[in-house]
Amino acid sequence: MTGTFHRATLVGMALLGMGLSATSARAADYNQAYTISKRADVHVDTDDGSVTVTSSDANQVEFRVTYEGYVLNKSLHIESSQHGDEVELSAKVPAGFFISLGMSRKLHIEVRMPKDADLQVKSSDGSIKAGSLTGNINLQSSDGGITVNSLKGTVRLHSSDGTIAGSDLDCSCDAASSDGGIRLSGRFDQLAAKSSDGSITIEALSGSRLNSAWSIATSDGGIDLALPSDLSANIDATSGDGSISSDIPITVEGAMSKSKLHGKMNGGGASISLHSGDGSIRLRQVH
Repeated sequence: MTGTFHRATLVGMALLGMGLSATSARAADYNQAYTISKRADVHVDTDDGSVTVTSSDANQVEFRVTYEGYVLNKSLHIESSQHGDEVELSAKVPAGFFISLGMSRKLHIEVRMPKDADLQVKSSDGSIKAGSLTGNINLQSSDGGITVNSLKGTVRLHSSDGTIAGSDLDCSCDAASSDGGIRLSGRFDQLAAKSSDGSITIEALSGSRLNSAWSIATSDGGIDLALPSDLSANIDATSGDGSISSDIPITVEGAMSKSKLHGKMNGGGASISLHSGDGSIRLRQVH
């Protein structure tokens, strides 16, 4: 009798444990919205999750956080607040939080905000996507890719471990990846693109201009740069272990070699500096 009771108790405890695990792993969400009177300034900070930002014509900032495998206010702390037109969201996992082997864990943040607004997103472990915004935009991921489209203004895209892709841009852009390629297309006023380990492909569309020098560099990868035919610039290209080719008319200054090119495009102007430590460089006209 005692043995039967003991076995039943163990089974009951096991089932209870399974039930608790299933409950903690169940998907849930957090929703909050704030009304903006003038220009929104939105800040998002998460240490374990992906972020997607979209825009609307409404004077409102909306947050939705969906999560699975966490318990709110125990293994996940979510806070949001408003100070005038500055709106903040933080989704943090406490230090030392341990996920059981085999337990599913997901965290995703959705932001819907006015299209004319400023935005700052920091994710320690997750990808970032954003589109159709005009303002000062700063996106940083320590471990995840960054994908953007239709951004205008001043744009900063930095990833420690992931690719960066941007299309339909109209901005001054600073893009950097420590471990991943960079691909950008749009009209640029200022441009800096740097990858420690990846190729860089940039298509600067008609209307682009050099308000200051452009810099494009990769330690390990090739560079493919397309420029509008009417752009005036000084070209300074070097490759440590690769060749340089161009179908753009350039007036060469000094001796041209396989791995170095110095010259003027359309009479010259501000400098476009290109450097690849281990890859080829290709210059071409936008079609």
